[in-house]
Amino acid sequence: MESFTFKEKLDIIIQLAKEKKAEDIITLDVKEVSNITDRLVICSGEGSIHTRTIGKYILKEIKKMGIKFHHTEGLEHGSWILLDFMNIVVHIFDKKTRDYYKLEDFWKEMIKQDITNSEKE
Repeated sequence: MESFTFKEKLDIIIQLAKEKKAEDIITLDVKEVSNITDRLVICSGEGSIHTRTIGKYILKEIKKMGIKFHHTEGLEHGSWILLDFMNIVVHIFDKKTRDYYKLEDFWKEMIKQDITNSEKE
């Protein structure tokens, strides 16, 4: 069993992303509109090398702490990486892909609330 609360796990994930210079980090509380997860973390990297570095670093450090994760997608290509921690799903985009899909805009419409910019917390 994990020894971290939901908030601690969220804070750790955000901090790890910041340590690898992830940009435009936001979190979205989607528990009221999603049956898949409670929180989304969305961030960007300069390109696929940067996004893969962010993703691999988060996974490596999370494993050291004993935090469980469900699965990953996109780590080999890097344009859109998904890290699934069950109640937290992390999306790491390169800038072009993030601009194209505008995932936070889609979810913002669904949840009808402001986005929390994690860099300002």
